[in-house]
Amino acid sequence: MQDLGFTIQHPFALNGGMVPDRFEGFASPYSKIPNVEQAESFGFGIWLYYTDTDSANEVAESPEYIAFAADELGWQDPSESKAIEEWAASDDAYQREWLESFMGAERLAFEENLQNESTNGLAFSESAEFSGCELKSIEAVYGEPRYIQTESGGVWSRPSIESPLTWVSDGDLYSQFSEVYAEEERDFLDCIERAGYGQWEFDEFGYLPIAAELSQLYEGASESSTLSNIQRFADAGTPEELKELEFALALDFSRCAEASGLRGAPEDAWARMYVEYLLPREVEVYAWEEQVNEYLANAQKFLQDPSDGSLFTFL
Repeated sequence: MQDLGFTIQHPFALNGGMVPDRFEGFASPYSKIPNVEQAESFGFGIWLYYTDTDSANEVAESPEYIAFAADELGWQDPSESKAIEEWAASDDAYQREWLESFMGAERLAFEENLQNESTNGLAFSESAEFSGCELKSIEAVYGEPRYIQTESGGVWSRPSIESPLTWVSDGDLYSQFSEVYAEEERDFLDCIERAGYGQWEFDEFGYLPIAAELSQLYEGASESSTLSNIQRFADAGTPEELKELEFALALDFSRCAEASGLRGAPEDAWARMYVEYLLPREVEVYAWEEQVNEYLANAQKFLQDPSDGSLFTFL
């Protein structure tokens, strides 16, 4: 696209609209309850979404916080905001010319009609083929796009790079895991209730609705909140007071987790269980790694010499 003279790029189209799941490691759902050190450093980290200060940004960029909140942060790219602003500031003619050059006029028309399908009742059984720079990049990295036959027609897609490491459902693991640590969970829930925070429950994946509850508090308290001391939070006059209360809440939760036995042994047990689920897929994981390395090599060769299609190697 740069070779065609486009200096401002679409902030999302270049990734093909595909954001693969990522393997988050072997930490159990209980690790989302901060330990004492984490609670003292950044609470639950929810205040960071509602605070725009240098100190908040420093905490948000710290390795300790990023490691704690990795799954919530997802694939966020710090440069994404700037790209969105630049694209929004470009005019309609530039944006359309960019999209036509990237995906081709036919696929662009298909995508536009697909977006309107819910409002005009249209149905599409066949997707348009890739074209333009999008097709060139797919061919350079993956070899060729794939046509997937469906019951209603067919869809053109680039090859998936989803890791087999993400195929293990945390819900499947937790359903077994929670049976082993049911007593510890009950002790933890009783502990936070005694501390004045009402009745909580772990969901089907082993998580507590902490983010939802605290976000609700920052945005405006509701009578339906789980927190029994909701009024204490609602009466806080400033974001800084809410932040202080969040830190106090996080510290109480962390101490209850330690006292009830949700630290140490459960983490080791979760990791062992996860590995046991992955062992039968060892060959698939290795094949995936080899394939991704090949895709990366093809992409690097293309960046070095876009004109030489003979550089690419495919399985």
